[in-house]
Amino acid sequence: MIRLGLPKGRMASESDRFSEALGITIRSGVLSYRVIAGRLPVCVYLMKAPDVARLLSKNLLDLGLTGDEWLMEAGVSPDRRCFEARSYEASVCLLMARGDHRPPSRIRSVVTPYPHLAKSLFRSIAPSAEILTVGGSTEALVPDMADACVEVVETGTTAALNALIIRQTFGYVTTHLARSERCDATVVAPIVELLASTMGVVR
Repeated sequence: MIRLGLPKGRMASESDRFSEALGITIRSGVLSYRVIAGRLPVCVYLMKAPDVARLLSKNLLDLGLTGDEWLMEAGVSPDRRCFEARSYEASVCLLMARGDHRPPSRIRSVVTPYPHLAKSLFRSIAPSAEILTVGGSTEALVPDMADACVEVVETGTTAALNALIIRQTFGYVTTHLARSERCDATVVAPIVELLASTMGVVR
């Protein structure tokens, strides 16, 4: 059985396309499906994008679609990425209050949904900075509760509305179909090829 995690929420349209390619009709409230695709048994789970990455890292999923930021946060190696889905395009950024002119090296606290990723990024910038973990948006918490935040920025509109500016950009992120460490690439290849074809990806 190939276990495939697909995200709800902002990537739901890609999840719907992948499900349709597998012959699955998504029904409201139903979060798991079993199907035979290309003679292979597949179980599809609909879940939040962060959970897709976490379960891939624990080898509880074989394949999963999620954002690069969540793959990095969960410690899933880049060489496990099968193909780029490009559900969105964004950057991992350090945001600070518009009037705060301190260099990043003097930051004392950072709020973020990505604590492991932020810790690795700040190891060379401000290693003693406290990393505060939240489950949602962080922009409202700067500067009252933290000196800065590490967030994924697409347009920068939310940052601007909260009087924040980008002080440093760490890198580009998008979305990928990825496989777990214990997943045999040859076994899941037919499913990967099928899903890639729905995105127009030539492999």
